[in-house]
Amino acid sequence: MTTSAHLDASPTSVLPGEEVRIPLELRNSGNVVEAYSFEVLGPAARWSVVEPATISLYPNTAGQVELVVRPPRDTTVAPGELTYGVRVLPQEQPQHATVPEGVLHVRPYAEFAAELTPRMGTGRTGAGYRVALDNRGNYPLSVALSGKDAGDLLKFGLPSGPTLVEPGRAAFVKVPVKPKRWLWRGTPVPHAFQLHAAPAAGPEGAPEVAPATLDGSLLQRPVLSPGLLKAVLAAVALAAVLAGLWFGVLRPVVRSAAKEAVKEPVKAAQAKAEEAKKAAEDAKKAGGGDGGSDGKPGGKPGGPGSSPSPSPSPKKPGEGPGPQPQAALFSARLTASAAAGGSDTATYTVPEGKVLRLTGLILENPQGDNGSVVFSVGGKPLLAPALENFREQDFHWGSGLLAAEKQEVTITLTCRTVGRPPAAPAPSKCSAAALLNGTME
Repeated sequence: MTTSAHLDASPTSVLPGEEVRIPLELRNSGNVVEAYSFEVLGPAARWSVVEPATISLYPNTAGQVELVVRPPRDTTVAPGELTYGVRVLPQEQPQHATVPEGVLHVRPYAEFAAELTPRMGTGRTGAGYRVALDNRGNYPLSVALSGKDAGDLLKFGLPSGPTLVEPGRAAFVKVPVKPKRWLWRGTPVPHAFQLHAAPAAGPEGAPEVAPATLDGSLLQRPVLSPGLLKAVLAAVALAAVLAGLWFGVLRPVVRSAAKEAVKEPVKAAQAKAEEAKKAAEDAKKAGGGDGGSDGKPGGKPGGPGSSPSPSPSPKKPGEGPGPQPQAALFSARLTASAAAGGSDTATYTVPEGKVLRLTGLILENPQGDNGSVVFSVGGKPLLAPALENFREQDFHWGSGLLAAEKQEVTITLTCRTVGRPPAAPAPSKCSAAALLNGTME
């Protein structure tokens, strides 16, 4: 044999997205100058090359090339050991081709993300949410979900066990959230909560995956809303009217019609009875009776009794409550600013005797600051987005978010890093604002 080739027999480790170089030793034991080309065999062939692609060796000399392995950072590159080979092809004496083999260990990597939709739900007995679990790593993830709220006032419909998410796939988990106690009447109550998505440990050598924390809120509406109460009262009033019509008008008419229907048959039966009695008396006379005077039948029984007079119809129920007070359009702007590492709060207090119905909220971060802003009503936080995730963000509530009299609507700005607007002087403080829209009732 004039050609020999040798690869390192120990397994070589490589992380997808990186590269590893494996030396390949060659020796020409022949008596002619030989040129060699190479072909990578096995599963790693599609992302492996030999550099240089060809090499020439004089007789009884040795040389070296490198096998360059570059697995892509893709979910289709599964972790584990792969056996590969490199075919060494001599150009002058191809019959002396050789195939050295080696072992490649592909390491696992993890990329995990989670998202909660919708971030704010509303309902009388709860709301439905959906958690999207996205596995962008190269091995399956087992993700456990848990939930909590500050006052332990909510129940979370979590799955009984962990959710398995295959690499390169997303799994969607439905999580209903319900209040432990119903709110029968009054103003809607907001509940802030958090869901935690914690991936379990992966295979040996896999990196630790940080859990994801998802913020959400539930606006609990009263079971008996003002509109529902009006509908119930209207139904009761309608039932009372129908009952009055039956007992006061329809029932006497039905009874009178029934009596009129049987009046003629009763009269005909009475006339036949009189005829039968008279025929019996005539037969008694013809048979030699005592010649007494004919007995006259007593007076006819009286006719059927008169129908009862209809009872008076009940009065119709009164009209509903007077007109609702008119609502005035409302708009206010809250602005807070703080230096890096500090915080600031801006507050609006609902006037006495008024109710503020918020239907829209616009959060503004004009400078691109880093930190957070917390929106609260009555001391309860409803929203807490990170400043770096938006410059301007809109929120709308169809039925309105109510703030009672003397309750405070606040934004609390926490500044981590002051932003720098393009083409403008660098500010010294973080700045955030909230534009409130709605009606004052």
